[in-house]
Amino acid sequence: MPKSLPPTDMPAWESPLPAPIPDNLRDRLSPVVMEIYSAGDFHRADMRTIAREAGMSFRTIYRYFGDKEALLFWFIQHWLEGLYPAALEPLDGDGELRSKLLRVLTLHLEFYERNPNVGRIIFMTVPLERWMRDPSFGQRNLMRRMLHAITDAQQQGELRSDIDARTVLDAFNAVFNRAFLMWEYRRRSYSLPGQAAPLFSIVWNGVSVSKPAAVGAKRSRNSLAK
Repeated sequence: MPKSLPPTDMPAWESPLPAPIPDNLRDRLSPVVMEIYSAGDFHRADMRTIAREAGMSFRTIYRYFGDKEALLFWFIQHWLEGLYPAALEPLDGDGELRSKLLRVLTLHLEFYERNPNVGRIIFMTVPLERWMRDPSFGQRNLMRRMLHAITDAQQQGELRSDIDARTVLDAFNAVFNRAFLMWEYRRRSYSLPGQAAPLFSIVWNGVSVSKPAAVGAKRSRNSLAK
């Protein structure tokens, strides 16, 4: 049987929540933050440049965000509102997990094709060690939905139960990273969502339960045909 997941399984570092960000401040900063962080090195970006490009005072940005890490992590969370929770809606309802996960993967790749600068920031620019210390990295509620669906499929015999559900989730999530990086490296010369089916088949064939009865039946039919 798959291992149960304790409530403390996924770490969450405590950090003070920022003051509510006014809509006009968010809207002025968002394109500037996206452009600066997607086009350059995280360590070369600074809040004074961001303030200047957005046409506002450094003090205003500092009052709401404190530093450039908090600023970037807040906007990553904001940009991902265009992806979640809609990308996980296929997990709801009846149906086989294979079709649901393929649809989840396709929705992710569609999002990153529409928003390549968000992908560049998440997969290429953000300092991962620092982001891992921010609550926005874990996406705890969303990942728990995925783990719940995987664990249910393991209990029903659809997925291998000898693999920890977290490992299955990690393999699935790793597809986003590699698919986007190579799409960028190859200069976006093909459809990113078009890679969903072949990439997913690789992961699925490794974690799904084989059906020996069907194989045996096929062999029997082949024997009779001889």
